[in-house]
Amino acid sequence: MKKKILAVILSGFIVLASGITIGVFYLSSTRYKYVHSINWSFPRNCTFHSDYITIPYLVSMRDTIQLATDVHIPRDINNSLPIVLIRTPYNKNNIGSFIQTYTQRGYIVVIQDTRGFHGSEGEKGFPFSFAQVDGHDTLSWLEKQPWSNKKVGTWGGSALGITQYLMAPNAPESLKCQLPIVGSPDLYNVIFKGGQLRRELIIPWMEGNGYSEEAIMHVILNEKLSEIWDPMRIQENYEQVNTASMHFGGWYDIFSQGTIDAFLGYQYKGGDLAQGNAKLVMGPWLHGNFYGGPTGEMEFPNQDAAIVTNIADAVFDKWLRGDSTLWDHYPTILFYLMSSVEYNPSNVANRWYRAEGWPISVNTTDLYLSLDEGSEPYGLLGTPNDPVYNSVEWEWNPENPIVTIGGNNLVIAAGIYDQAAIENRSDIIIFETPELSEALTVVGQINITLYVSSNCTDTDITVKLTDVYPDGRSMLVTDTILRVRNRNTLSDWEFMEPDTIYGITIPLESTAYLFNVEHQIRLIISSSNYPRFETNPNTGDPLWQNNTYFVAKNKVYCNTTHPSLISLPTVDYGSLQQFVF
Repeated sequence: MKKKILAVILSGFIVLASGITIGVFYLSSTRYKYVHSINWSFPRNCTFHSDYITIPYLVSMRDTIQLATDVHIPRDINNSLPIVLIRTPYNKNNIGSFIQTYTQRGYIVVIQDTRGFHGSEGEKGFPFSFAQVDGHDTLSWLEKQPWSNKKVGTWGGSALGITQYLMAPNAPESLKCQLPIVGSPDLYNVIFKGGQLRRELIIPWMEGNGYSEEAIMHVILNEKLSEIWDPMRIQENYEQVNTASMHFGGWYDIFSQGTIDAFLGYQYKGGDLAQGNAKLVMGPWLHGNFYGGPTGEMEFPNQDAAIVTNIADAVFDKWLRGDSTLWDHYPTILFYLMSSVEYNPSNVANRWYRAEGWPISVNTTDLYLSLDEGSEPYGLLGTPNDPVYNSVEWEWNPENPIVTIGGNNLVIAAGIYDQAAIENRSDIIIFETPELSEALTVVGQINITLYVSSNCTDTDITVKLTDVYPDGRSMLVTDTILRVRNRNTLSDWEFMEPDTIYGITIPLESTAYLFNVEHQIRLIISSSNYPRFETNPNTGDPLWQNNTYFVAKNKVYCNTTHPSLISLPTVDYGSLQQFVF
């Protein structure tokens, strides 16, 4: 019996010893293995996964602040590899499946917490104010690593897209390509649209990401465009961008116009590698529903998920690996043309279309605001006229703002919604066309020219464009705002003289929309859209610093002397080229 027990114990020791030997061999051959071709060994603080190994670093920036940076390297690395870089304020540990997918494909994936967030040192400061210098310093660090082949592509959406745009000018040569998904190259215009605060966007975002009240007030106190915003916008620096790019956005995304503006800057104003090597994809999406689903009260058909799932491979395979198969399959411009799903007898639009440049070739269709007697809602006509009424007035009371219903929002309901619930208010003025006898296709940025006056020194003008269905629904297509003191410049204020007429131009967000037969085009004019935008107290005071408010009596003028109009970029629907992935 004792011999059997001794044999069992001895066998156990042999198994344990064998396990230790195998473990030591495994660790020495993988965990701490020496990669001869790049003269480098895996360090001891790495973490193992099925297909890759994670190495944590603290990377020093030029001011000695250290940023937490995880490097995910394929386990079978035997040579230096291209890198996909992601810089995020949302915690580098929250990006999982992307790592496995791209390490399996032979890329090194590097994810970094941006300054002041999660594992990184430093203060948050003004939002994204260090994105450019920290991005450059990170790229310079990556260039020096033995596992880097000095080819870097960047990836990510929303804030991760903003960090990509801001690092692009004068970046180290290793930056070969970028895939900004729903981002913006101009943070000022993200926060202050038409000079007015996009309240529902920036305030919840800063509060939700741990910014102090003092930091929020610092943004508010810099409502004028000044040099403090220079690190957070690259509008004047596109010639210093020298990287290929794919720009990915949605018509109802919070950064829709910014995505288009960035493409235009890279493609037509960028450096040698940037010019001619940019592509644009614009789908019928909100801020995040790229794989389909409702866009507000509508769900668009023919949303090809392959367009989304293949986009990163298209960019990285082309510019980091030299394989252009997928890249070449995407046209320069790929856009989804929206329309009604119901009341669409010919089943037109609601598909993908391609173009080789942006803006596409269009005609300008001008519709003049008409105030003919007895025509309320007032008319949108093809030519200016001399109506009985010279102007129409509305009273805007800041204590009774018009509630936001849909649009390009972040934390409140976004997308296409019926505006009928607010259109009977006395502080809303409506102009509309007769029922269309032919479909009208609008692709591009719409401009509105209005002649306005007020009894106040400052007020807001809000505009919405809607598609009026035969059943009476008024479905939002696009909208915007202008704080009238910013009518000529965002860097200073020009107050109004009471009851003096001013001509103002208001660019709407770009769109691609077909208004169908028997539908009407409606223009809604007022002075608030809250909480999408902050309310204007009509006093001329800086934001959040008024002690009182005024009720504004605002007017819009519509005659041959003051021809208020909306200019639509229209195109023959039959000339558009459909695209199937």
